[in-house]
Amino acid sequence: MQRTTLILDRSSALRETFGIEASWWSNAFVTDLQALVLRVTGVPARVTATIQIAAEAIEGPLLIVSGDTPHLPESRIRDAYTLLDNGADLVIGLCDRGGWYALGVRQSTAIGRIPVTLEDLRPWLDGLQRRGLHVARLPLWFRITYPSDLATLAVALRTMPGNYAPATRHLLGDNASALEREWGA
Repeated sequence: MQRTTLILDRSSALRETFGIEASWWSNAFVTDLQALVLRVTGVPARVTATIQIAAEAIEGPLLIVSGDTPHLPESRIRDAYTLLDNGADLVIGLCDRGGWYALGVRQSTAIGRIPVTLEDLRPWLDGLQRRGLHVARLPLWFRITYPSDLATLAVALRTMPGNYAPATRHLLGDNASALEREWGA
């Protein structure tokens, strides 16, 4: 069965906090995620409209990763597919500030409409569990939401293999704190 991994384009959300520079970050993040997804699953796609349209067109396991997580460990993608292969109906990786960074479904028809906003997430998860669907969780992770997150990202990347997020590393350079100051963080 073919595995598909979608990358949720977060350009508009990044534009709200990063301003005009969002296009640089968004392009770097998606470039890095596509390389990661290709290395792990082999079938990337970038979703710019609604997730549900893409999910309905795919048969088999589907993993959606947030486009503002270029530092996502390879193991999280492998773990999500392993959980789906072993009976989980849904795999979710929650963010430290709410929302999700990864969402995997074994069959999109069993899951229904996939939430994009934080306020829709909890009721949706509660409804799935009431219906008896098996929901598995990945470890907590963080997304890049604010310019101040760039310092956290720089630290995280220092602890990861050098081939992780090369485009993002290039933009960060060696001076993430100067970038934060430039954007008023």
